[in-house]
Amino acid sequence: MASIIPTALRSTVKIACVRPVNLARAPSLPPIFPFIRQASSSSSSFGLRVPAPEAHPLSYKDGAIPYRTVQLVDPSTNHLLEPQSLRSILSTYDQSTHSLVLVNVDKEIPIVKLINKLEERKKERDSEEKAKLKKKMSMEEKEVQISWQSAQGDLLHKLQLAKSLLEKGDRVQIVFANRKRGESIPENKKMEIVSMFHEELEGVVGKRWKDDDKQRGLWVMFYNPLEVTRNQVQNKVKEQETNKKMEKYQKKEERRRKEEERRAKAEARAKAEAEAEVGGGEGKGGII
Repeated sequence: MASIIPTALRSTVKIACVRPVNLARAPSLPPIFPFIRQASSSSSSFGLRVPAPEAHPLSYKDGAIPYRTVQLVDPSTNHLLEPQSLRSILSTYDQSTHSLVLVNVDKEIPIVKLINKLEERKKERDSEEKAKLKKKMSMEEKEVQISWQSAQGDLLHKLQLAKSLLEKGDRVQIVFANRKRGESIPENKKMEIVSMFHEELEGVVGKRWKDDDKQRGLWVMFYNPLEVTRNQVQNKVKEQETNKKMEKYQKKEERRRKEEERRAKAEARAKAEAEAEVGGGEGKGGII
């Protein structure tokens, strides 16, 4: 069947059919990833930062002290001086050798104290050394485990171990117990073993400080070292620490002496070179 559309209009209709239609664009949404990255980079959920913890009031020093008016502790009398401005105190000392610290903020006017940094460091070192010495001199608690089924040689070995620990100044627990799937040991045999340990330890290298604990095949003996042994151990530790300090001091003095010798030689060499230059200049000036 022939088309009823004229030939001249066919091309126009085809072109009109393929012409693109301009559609209204939906408004673009903001990118979500930057917000995700921002939230994930924060230290807390939802991008909210946790405020830093406030500093302790007594941790402020020198110019960081947040008070205009303070009371200074007199370094010579240890009494409080009249209230004065913080600025007036800051200008009276060398901050490389001294530091102004807060010691009390509960009063109406905060109290400050001037401390010597060198003396403060020395106090800290002394305190650390005392703590170390106390730890070395403290009594450690050790345990010696023995099975009732042990052979005589093993029993003597464990007995010697308990002796050596007590001689070192340690507290010792001696634990007797049945070996797994071991043969049953009669009570009189157990008493013989316990008596052997008691006779070799009590009053010789140690002293019971607590009654024996006996329950379900276990028998525990509690021994402290003798007082004379503890004193000997403590004196030995003190002597070792004193020797260490002396050795450290001697090495320090030796380094100081060598440094002074090097400095003196350098000064003498510089002086000789200066005199040689002066002498050489005078000699040249005398030639006509």
